[in-house]
Amino acid sequence: MSKNKAYLLPRLAFSGIKKNLIIYAPYMLTMSFMVCVLFIFDSIARNEMMKNLPYADYVTMLMKVGEVLLGIIIAPFLFYTNNILMKRRKKEFGLYSILGLEKKHIGMMMGFETVIIYMMSLCAGWIMAIVFSKLSFAILLRISGLPITIDYTVTVATFVMTIVYFGILSGANLLVNLLQVSMANPVELLYSSSKGEKAVKKLWVTTCLGILFLGCGYTIALISKLEDGLIFYSFFLAVFLVVVGTYYMFTSGSISFLQRMRKRVKVYYRKENYITISGMLYRMKQNAASLVNICIFGTMIMITLICTLSLPLGQEAANRYNYPYDVRYDFVNKESSERGFIKGAEQIAKSEMVDITEKVEYVHRDFTALREENVFNFFDETADDGIKKDYTDNDYIVRMLTLEDYNRIEGTDVKLGDEEVIVFSTFIDYGFSTIILDGKEYKVKKELQSLNCEAKEKKNYPNHFYYVIMPEEEKIKEIVSLYGGSSDGIYTVKFNVDGEKADIEQFVDKLGSFGTAIPTHYANDNIFDYAYRAASMNGGLLFLGIFFAIVFTLCLVLIMYYKQIAEGLEDKQKFAIMKQVGLSDIEIRTTINKQIRTVFFLPLIGAILHTAIGLNMVINMLSALHIYDEKLIISCAGITTVVFAVFYGISYMLTAKTYYRIVR
Repeated sequence: MSKNKAYLLPRLAFSGIKKNLIIYAPYMLTMSFMVCVLFIFDSIARNEMMKNLPYADYVTMLMKVGEVLLGIIIAPFLFYTNNILMKRRKKEFGLYSILGLEKKHIGMMMGFETVIIYMMSLCAGWIMAIVFSKLSFAILLRISGLPITIDYTVTVATFVMTIVYFGILSGANLLVNLLQVSMANPVELLYSSSKGEKAVKKLWVTTCLGILFLGCGYTIALISKLEDGLIFYSFFLAVFLVVVGTYYMFTSGSISFLQRMRKRVKVYYRKENYITISGMLYRMKQNAASLVNICIFGTMIMITLICTLSLPLGQEAANRYNYPYDVRYDFVNKESSERGFIKGAEQIAKSEMVDITEKVEYVHRDFTALREENVFNFFDETADDGIKKDYTDNDYIVRMLTLEDYNRIEGTDVKLGDEEVIVFSTFIDYGFSTIILDGKEYKVKKELQSLNCEAKEKKNYPNHFYYVIMPEEEKIKEIVSLYGGSSDGIYTVKFNVDGEKADIEQFVDKLGSFGTAIPTHYANDNIFDYAYRAASMNGGLLFLGIFFAIVFTLCLVLIMYYKQIAEGLEDKQKFAIMKQVGLSDIEIRTTINKQIRTVFFLPLIGAILHTAIGLNMVINMLSALHIYDEKLIISCAGITTVVFAVFYGISYMLTAKTYYRIVR
């Protein structure tokens, strides 16, 4: 290569980026933001000081998961946008080729452009990360309930990770671009920007496939339940089917519908319909895949925001569901534990200036059984081959209480016959008038809908118990022993604590040291520790949700922006042709505006429909995090839909300015 060309190619690269800044600036800004987000996630995951914080392991794990998921999302999106950029530049490269620049020199110029964009995006992303990382880290610690005093540190490995990851993506994009340019002749390059997306053959087949995929995806989303144990697998399968179905419906279904409309003579051959249907048919053939991406990203934004809103708003209710009482202590022997523990707890409460209220105490004896309707059969944990069996959907824990303990818990004076029992289920109702234990039938005198010592939730499938209340303690011991449980029983004390937050924390710490030192101590827990654990986990999820919603939104806006540019460049020529055939400016603008609004708001309708159908799966997945308030989730979905629709409309109007600027 001559010395002149060695200087010329970098200048051409800079000139190419500068002249096409309208398409490169948003791309580099988005890439810089993704560098920033990935940098922040990685630096938090690598922060050694997080290992010394209680419950911080949840946050670290979520940051690692978020980093992987973000990497998976970024790669195809950057490949897709690179393809859009190349489509706009091919005409320029074809012109260079006609003017005498060899393809290897065009390839070198493209290499310089890639390096320039890569370095500028990387540096801008690092600057953004350094500026906002401490603030982001402080927000994460705040919403996760972790101490904000921890230092934010950045390692060299984080810089290396972003250099390597985005270097690989930029290199892969450059390789694809070089292959496209090398395999096309100059004439093809000149006219490639006017080519639409590849035409779909056998429209009726792909349309039927689209309906089938969408129908299957919607069906899975509507019938999936948490108790199936496959809700997360069902979610990803439904997402896959809906994405494929959406692609076929936009690329084939819409075109099939418009072609059928064109065959209806009375409808098609009207001035307003003729232009609109023809224009829509052309637009859908040209850019259907872009509409698919807008629809899918819109759905992802709404689903993410619904979960992000529901988690913090429903957390307090979730904490109280898991812990109806503030503190719980279990001991293996009531006689040797009751007096000493309660007396000690009261003394500690007095010294810390807190009050113990609403105390309940009882003895329960548990066993595991296989339930078949109203029959509870023996459960053998060891199979014939000696390997321990896994629990199935029919394995339940039966918790037995005496009538005396039940009456004390509830403050009642209920009477039971020798063969009568009271039943309470912590999830769906038991629903039978009799219960068979050890082959003997007992009459269910009453099935409780509430129990003071336990919460009830129909969707609480992971932790389901059946409480069975009997009048005779000796009979309970006999039944529990036959089913393989311990007849000694567990003495449980639960109570609430009133006082100042700092005093309560001191009380809980001192009570923990005292209670666990009792020889008969079995287990203990409290709502305060659980709230910290839940805040750490859900705070990390909330942090991820916020950033992913921003990433999805940027992707959506960028696709809309490029779509407007593509529409503007295509319609600029149409305006001139329409004027030549006699249409007025008002008629042209009205027709074009109608087409653009229809094309751009079809993805919004699709996204809202997908979100509405997927709401059942969102409700079930949030139930796994003990967010059971369906009204809250539906309200969040309604607010999210309205906000997103307004945002989408604003984004459309802002990006449409670029379109009108090009057309004029």
